[in-house]
Amino acid sequence: MEIVEQDGLVVALVDQQEAASRTWTTCDRPVDIARLTGSEGLDGAALAELGFTARPRWVNWCAQVRDSEEEFESGLSRTERRNGRLARRFVQEQQLRAEVRQGLAEDVLDAFLDVYDEQIAGMPRGKNFARRERERLLAAAPDHVSVCVYAGEAMVAGSLWRVRRGESVLQMRFSAASADARSGRVMRAAYGEAFRFARDHGLEFASLGNDPSLFGHVVQPGLFNFKSRLGFGVVPSQVLDPNLAGEFADRFLSLRSLSDPSLVVTWGGRRGEPLSWPAAASSPGHDLLLLSGKPEPGLLDAFNGDGFRERRLLVVSS
Repeated sequence: MEIVEQDGLVVALVDQQEAASRTWTTCDRPVDIARLTGSEGLDGAALAELGFTARPRWVNWCAQVRDSEEEFESGLSRTERRNGRLARRFVQEQQLRAEVRQGLAEDVLDAFLDVYDEQIAGMPRGKNFARRERERLLAAAPDHVSVCVYAGEAMVAGSLWRVRRGESVLQMRFSAASADARSGRVMRAAYGEAFRFARDHGLEFASLGNDPSLFGHVVQPGLFNFKSRLGFGVVPSQVLDPNLAGEFADRFLSLRSLSDPSLVVTWGGRRGEPLSWPAAASSPGHDLLLLSGKPEPGLLDAFNGDGFRERRLLVVSS
């Protein structure tokens, strides 16, 4: 058994024999997750007998942009359609300006990174991936699109997107907004401009990027709700980005370092299936696991289950 710590989360890496004997119970420090190494060699029944749940390491959020904004929004809930109208109204009333630019200009990127830095600084476990990727983004500037919203000359929200013509996808790389812009749903309006760009340029899908399949540690359940309510569903990231392939098989022991509730996108019926794009985006296959130490009636209903095969609740010690 090996103990590792990831941003405050204590993980015990165990083999099959150690999993069967629950070796982590002898550890001299509290363990949050027991993680089975070599899980790919075990079938679902064997994992379940050991008390482990398999999940893709990363998921990508995808949706068809449809032929028009009206058709895209017709598939959303009444509340989300209203949010879209409020976002557009806020931009208009505050006299904000949205700009969509093909290519990635250095001055636009640096202005965006300033907004991104501020947003990440306010997150408990935020990772400044965009700043680290600055030179790579500039090197691939012709393949990118920036969608930014300005108050006068100041950027208040921005998003960077990669054009993937081979897959017919406009994929978001990074997005950020000031606190005032977030409260005014400005990012929702910016995404609408990006989806319009995708339609106008013959791209069938938009992607809201890759996230860890555990929502409650580095990324939070609120992000899950935002993306799912916007009509996006998850696919294993490996179908678009093979370098993000792989799985974790976890036994969740404590929510000490996780939010309560936390969400886990599991393989569901997709584990071991041949995966290809865009077939993986065509039908539900994943399951949604909700972790809570104090489950309340209706807790599962607080999270959008559209696009999932099934949802279930697991009670975990706080």
